[in-house]
Amino acid sequence: MDTTYITRKYPKFSVILGIIFCFFISGCSLGPKALKGNRFDYNVSIQRSNNEELLINIVRAKYYEPLFFLQVGSISSSFSYTASAGLAGTVFNKGSDLWSNYMNPSLGAGYGEKPTITYTPVQGEDALRQLMEEITLDRFLLLTRVGWNIESLMWTVVDMIGELHNYEPAMAKGVAEPYGRFLDLAAIFGRMQIRGDIEFVGVDKEGKGTMQLRYSGPEEADEVENLLGINPVRIIAPDGKIISSIKLTPVRDLTLGLAETERHDTVTIKFKSCFGILYDLARNVEVPEKELEQGVARKKLVSTDTMLDRKGLHQGLIKVRFSETNPKDAYVAVFYRGRWYYIPDSDARSKAYFILVGTLFSLQSGELHTAHPLLTLPVNQ
Repeated sequence: MDTTYITRKYPKFSVILGIIFCFFISGCSLGPKALKGNRFDYNVSIQRSNNEELLINIVRAKYYEPLFFLQVGSISSSFSYTASAGLAGTVFNKGSDLWSNYMNPSLGAGYGEKPTITYTPVQGEDALRQLMEEITLDRFLLLTRVGWNIESLMWTVVDMIGELHNYEPAMAKGVAEPYGRFLDLAAIFGRMQIRGDIEFVGVDKEGKGTMQLRYSGPEEADEVENLLGINPVRIIAPDGKIISSIKLTPVRDLTLGLAETERHDTVTIKFKSCFGILYDLARNVEVPEKELEQGVARKKLVSTDTMLDRKGLHQGLIKVRFSETNPKDAYVAVFYRGRWYYIPDSDARSKAYFILVGTLFSLQSGELHTAHPLLTLPVNQ
């Protein structure tokens, strides 16, 4: 059949050919558009999934349940496009209108995506050891350099500095003085960081580091040294301010400070593990009162009267609430044990510390050699 003759004599047929041509031309641009849309969707989905996994493990810690993590190992997605066009019919009379005979144009198109997501269980001796090992000083230093407030970091990740302990269960019995002094030190470090008067001078291979402090006056210097139980050499700067260097070590030396006249500048600093942080934060997950009475869930952190008006771990850095229905204003929510646990989108404090804990977990688990075999799920099957 002569298509040139037909298109001239039958304009409607030229319209059909034009539509077919435009369809094939537009199909060439589907690839970049699919990449743009799907990459964003995957990004949002993985972020939401990571937040939900972190939250469910905080809730599990509340119920004395084992923690478990799955890492997204890889995501691959293949796209397929199909297109077809056809024109079938029978012409009985060349002199009559072509469309009065049997003409059946057809168009067909197909678009398919086959994503495959690979999950890797975080388990095995090496993986669990790394998640249960203390966070290192160099990672603590990294977080301070990128802008996290050192006072908040101390509440979250420091277990002990000098002879000062972070919150521990013994304080429920009234032994709160070491914790109160810990909060005092964290507050001073926070003010010094804001002034730009605190600096970490690297960390060696053994995990030891040096911290330089520039005090606003002798009173502040005396308070810090008394809290840490040290007697370092003081340097007087040209502007009259006092500067001293403190050595930080993860190994506790019980003989330090025994001689009151001897100058010493070494302080032990011990950090929590990722699992330890999650179990601490889990104490402030809200659960039904009957589950607390039955001993199914861990009780809340107990604060003494002198601690009620002070900030710190005892106030609940991340507060997780529960609801019998799906909360509409949730920043992140998970369904577990027949109810919803969530962090409200309006709770800026909980959201900030949730991001911090997620960052700590990423830092601590970034080099894990995860377990095999891998779980691979074709999403569309």
